[in-house]
Amino acid sequence: MVFAHFTRSFLLLLLVFVSLRFPRTTSSSLEPGVITIDVSQVHKLLHYGYTFLDVRTVEEFEKGHVDSEKVFNVPYWFYTPQGQENNPNFLKHVSCLFNQSDRIIVGCKSGVRSLYATNDLVSSGFKSVRNMDGGYIAWIEKRFPVKFEQKELKNDEL
Repeated sequence: MVFAHFTRSFLLLLLVFVSLRFPRTTSSSLEPGVITIDVSQVHKLLHYGYTFLDVRTVEEFEKGHVDSEKVFNVPYWFYTPQGQENNPNFLKHVSCLFNQSDRIIVGCKSGVRSLYATNDLVSSGFKSVRNMDGGYIAWIEKRFPVKFEQKELKNDEL
């Protein structure tokens, strides 16, 4: 009886360790090659040459974003009076900034938009793209560095 309890406890701990240690690959209708990693892994990878692609709107980005050496903002969708609309030039803009072999981490506010954006990038041939689980919200919760954009004021705004 003690042995059975020990075995179950060991297997449960092993399962928890493996699920926390290794990034999970998403499935369903999304590309099987989409890899989602947590913000702690993102924080480490940004120090090893990965570039951060923030797919939030420009307004969201300017209010605060991941602080790293290489950060780009290409919105995946826009908010319009008619509602949310996909950016028809998303892949074109990203392709102008990156080669398909570049190491990219994609993030948004909560991890949903970036999952769809990562799926589109993988589907179009990008090889080393990762989705940041939890998005900017999780980044802030971990108290990782953030940067705020300073808007330049024009003379008539002073």
